[in-house]
Amino acid sequence: MDEKQLKVLARRGLSLLRLSTDEWAELEETRLRGRRFSLIFPHGVARSGRPKTLALLAISGEEPDLRLGLIRSIQSTATLDSRVVFDLIQPIHPGTLKALLAGISATSLRSGAKKLALGTASFQPVSEKLGAQLIELITAAPTNAPVLQRILAEVGRPKHYENARALQEDAVNLALKVFGAANGAMSVALPGAQTAIGTIRLQEDAIIEHDARWIPGWRLASSDLTGKAVFTRHDEQLEVFTANKRPLEELFGVDLIYLNRARGALVMIQYKMMESERRKGHTIRTEEFEFEQSGEHEWTVPINAQFQDELNRMERFDKDLDPGGPYRLNPGAFFFKLVRRHAATNSAGIILSLGHLNQLITEGAASGPRGGLRISYKSLGGHYLRSDPLVELVRSGYIGTRGATTDHLEELIDAALTGGRAVVAAIQREMI
Repeated sequence: MDEKQLKVLARRGLSLLRLSTDEWAELEETRLRGRRFSLIFPHGVARSGRPKTLALLAISGEEPDLRLGLIRSIQSTATLDSRVVFDLIQPIHPGTLKALLAGISATSLRSGAKKLALGTASFQPVSEKLGAQLIELITAAPTNAPVLQRILAEVGRPKHYENARALQEDAVNLALKVFGAANGAMSVALPGAQTAIGTIRLQEDAIIEHDARWIPGWRLASSDLTGKAVFTRHDEQLEVFTANKRPLEELFGVDLIYLNRARGALVMIQYKMMESERRKGHTIRTEEFEFEQSGEHEWTVPINAQFQDELNRMERFDKDLDPGGPYRLNPGAFFFKLVRRHAATNSAGIILSLGHLNQLITEGAASGPRGGLRISYKSLGGHYLRSDPLVELVRSGYIGTRGATTDHLEELIDAALTGGRAVVAAIQREMI
């Protein structure tokens, strides 16, 4: 773990929760096995922590243990009490609070460490300097890395659409929501080494514990640093690909690929950021006065050279090779999701199909200033999909490729993932 990541964790602060062996045993019997739970404290005690503060769990008794997690939320539940939700709780090294405090070497912190070791409060804050030192000791143990990666993934989650990371975060959630609704959905390809689930060594089961809240019951079966994670639920399997961004992006011009295997439907989505631009104002004149009325803000996506290149790549594969196959409202594979820059990541974006966008361009509805092209949110007039309807359409198999088209695209995806850029270049040359 680098110094920057250490500072991110240290800034969050640290609180200590003390539990007896019996209390912890009861929590382990709950549905989430103690990985997530809530406790009730008087308001004053509950304020010992803050949301997104790190929580150190010291379990005392016959089987002492030490665990680390995150305070998810603190909410008032009654006149005198608040509920504190602890999440992402996992065991860490060393296995006891006593052993961890023994690593404090700074003379100025020894008194605070001794006081913490002898304390009896059920829930209390740890001083800023002592907390930072304890976090540093925890990060120094390589075996604690997976626990810390999951916490980092959570506290670093984008809150607004500012960059590609936020778009990729949305792509993960959208794909996993589809898989949660469709038992037959088996594979998702999210290209990119710098992705929401590839940035921090795949974030291990943070994907399941948080991003995959849409698919409860799944667990991480395996992962590797090439960008492939395999999730299982009973006899089902979900594969998430995060590596080889360049090959898949060069081939299809998309950000997200997912497959409803039960329906044989494959859908690809390209994310685009909508920018705010002010429309030109105008002068209003009457017999008595004259004033300038400023233009309204409008959300648009410019269809620039890069966008046009992506459209050209999509057009190469936008063919229905099996028109007599299973019924589809739209047998095309390609869709666009447009989100407003700076908007909250839980806000709804809008969805357009490639066919719809092509029609807008053909009819001149995508014409912009100075002869350019753009997609205007206002000019669409509500003629688009939202994410939830798209999920239902994918789940039901009402949209996406079919038959021979799906088989053909699957072969190309497999070739791109295994053969890399050289294979993509060969495919592109063959299609020219």
